[in-house]
Amino acid sequence: MANEKDAKAVHDIYGAYVPLDYVTFTVENPDVESYRQKIIHTLEKYPFLIAEDSDGKILGYACGSPLRPHDAYQWNVEWTIVLSPEAPKRAGIATALYNEFARILTDQGYRYIYGVLVDTNEASIALHKALGFKEVGHFENAGFKLGAWRGIVWYVKQIGNMAEEPHTPLPLS
Repeated sequence: MANEKDAKAVHDIYGAYVPLDYVTFTVENPDVESYRQKIIHTLEKYPFLIAEDSDGKILGYACGSPLRPHDAYQWNVEWTIVLSPEAPKRAGIATALYNEFARILTDQGYRYIYGVLVDTNEASIALHKALGFKEVGHFENAGFKLGAWRGIVWYVKQIGNMAEEPHTPLPLS
């Protein structure tokens, strides 16, 4: 689980992708304090997981956020997963982060995980498909970055039992 001290590493990992047009719609990377606050507030309701190598270097992270602000959406989580450009490829890091993320959310009582991806991010699309997510929407020209319009695709995966009446998801604590 991430803590406030991980903010600089999270900032740097995400910041490596901000200049790229096919990974995120973020145009300017927020400052380290913004990431520190994000970690604190995320952990009130959702996991904020980090993956480290044997030397303690952070290789990536996965975190949750509300899908939408309305109460009826409370069983849904939008997730973000970002690996360091220096993380070893095809080493199972993203899958391990997802598996632990989904396990925790299931224990909390959540039902669905959503991913919102830039439609040209082939690596992330392939990961979501490999993890069993299904595409549920494609929004062409949803954002403008680096001089061009970009689309997004939405992916979803059910993680909870829909036959049971839901309880309010448990806090992460």
